[in-house]
Amino acid sequence: MHKFLPLSDEKKNKCLMTLNCTISSYLKHNRMDSILKTTTTMPISISTTTSLTTTDLLSTDIYDPRITRPFALICLFIGSIGNSLSFIVFSQKQLRAYSTFRYLAYLSIVDLLVLYLGLGHLILHDYFLFDIREHNLFFCKFHTFLTYVTTHLSSWILTMVSIDRAIACTIVHLRKRFSSPKSADRIFIAMCLIISLVNSHILFFMGFKEREILSSNSNVSSYKDIIVCTHNTSTAYFQFFEKPYNIIDLFSYVLIPFLIMSICAGIISYRLFFSLNNATIKILANGKTRRGTRRAKQISYMLFILNIVFILLLAPIALGQIFEDLNQEYRYRLFNSITLSLSYSNHALNFILYGVASPQFRLTLRQLLGIVNNDPSQRRRYTLGLYTSTRL
Repeated sequence: MHKFLPLSDEKKNKCLMTLNCTISSYLKHNRMDSILKTTTTMPISISTTTSLTTTDLLSTDIYDPRITRPFALICLFIGSIGNSLSFIVFSQKQLRAYSTFRYLAYLSIVDLLVLYLGLGHLILHDYFLFDIREHNLFFCKFHTFLTYVTTHLSSWILTMVSIDRAIACTIVHLRKRFSSPKSADRIFIAMCLIISLVNSHILFFMGFKEREILSSNSNVSSYKDIIVCTHNTSTAYFQFFEKPYNIIDLFSYVLIPFLIMSICAGIISYRLFFSLNNATIKILANGKTRRGTRRAKQISYMLFILNIVFILLLAPIALGQIFEDLNQEYRYRLFNSITLSLSYSNHALNFILYGVASPQFRLTLRQLLGIVNNDPSQRRRYTLGLYTSTRL
């Protein structure tokens, strides 16, 4: 998945003037903001006048700013409101007592971070000509590190929601131990630590300082330090980032979560829609059991929709990462622009999906907004826990 970041004007000119500039500086495996892959060359000073609204394409651009610029503003606005409201809703007392909604609260926070790290970076660069990664070497390392960690973490939180529901539906003796709020908190912390450890090499090897000589004579030389935020800091690290880490990134962000979600979806479907047949329900079903089965199905419907959207939005990115030629990415501007938009949409639109698929979410949101239905039967069903339980 792409982490696009446009090159500065000076670096673009460097790329155009030298053959040993690696065009694949906008890595397809760098999901939200590209990490420059530029081999250092003698700087060439070219006077340029840059307009904040220019949409001219250079030969090295791998996406179309006419698509990504307006999308960044709209998606960040929608995602900020949606994820903030989602976190508030899932943090309510009646929902945070259940592991599924605890995970979704964490997911809202992480998705909000993804949007601001990625789209915020893109907006600052395109509209204000400010690149935080070129401001300081620490920012280069830390921003890149956080971008990878949060995008990986987002996928794995959604994966844990699937695992949590599958266990709650099938393995009774693990349900109380695994599908509990405290367990969700511990698992979330463990995921943060593991994912941070996997990506920690970025903090040590990403980027370097380059000293550019502005003028020189026999007595006085003037120069300035330039931050080059690239993984091309050494041959060994470049090769590691290009192949092994690219594969790790693809599998950990898309393929493994997709596989686990699919397996869990099959388990949940079998348990809820085939195993619990009418005869079983008639034997076991008092009113409480019927309500419990209906509650579990409601949450599972929401989970199915989240998983399907996850797959649809990220599948093009995985395909592009597999089949695109890294050195010819600029040939796929339209495709790259679309996959960039889809990838960010995956982190911005969950609020809408919750509202469509989850009665629990809708009712709690209406309560917060003060527009709860005053129908006594509606209040009674909510009091009985029809919309809040996550267990069978």
